Amino acid sequence: MKKYTDKNGRRVVEVDDLSYLVEREHPYNWFQRHFHHHRLRIALKKADLVIASSPEVATDIVRFYFVPKDKITLRSSHEA
Repeated sequence: MKKYTDKNGRRVVEVDDLSYLVEREHPYNWFQRHFHHHRLRIALKKADLVIASSPEVATDIVRFYFVPKDKITLRSSHEA
């Protein structure tokens, strides 16, 4: 997760990976999962724009964090 303010003054959050929420065999322990989950939840709540690295991540953001779809954009392949 990256947080920054763009040139228009909007708060932007970039989300690359949410595998710790989906995969049962992820190496994070329960504390790390809770920490990352709540940190991301607060950042997404304050964000004006959310950039997802893939359509699957965008779907998981809507599924787990209830962020409106119109607030989420996909990162284009040439920006990665």
